[in-house]
Amino acid sequence: MRCVVTISLSDDLCVEVEKQMKKHKFENKSEFIRHILRFWINNNEENK
Repeated sequence: MRCVVTISLSDDLCVEVEKQMKKHKFENKSEFIRHILRFWINNNEENK
């Protein structure tokens, strides 16, 4: 099951997301954002 979340980004942030997702070969913005969230969660759990 998936939970759909809609976010709004500033133009500058959107351009950066697109640049980074292409650089790291993500297929789409959702895949890129999921990767960042997993990374952030994993790193913050280790610091508890």
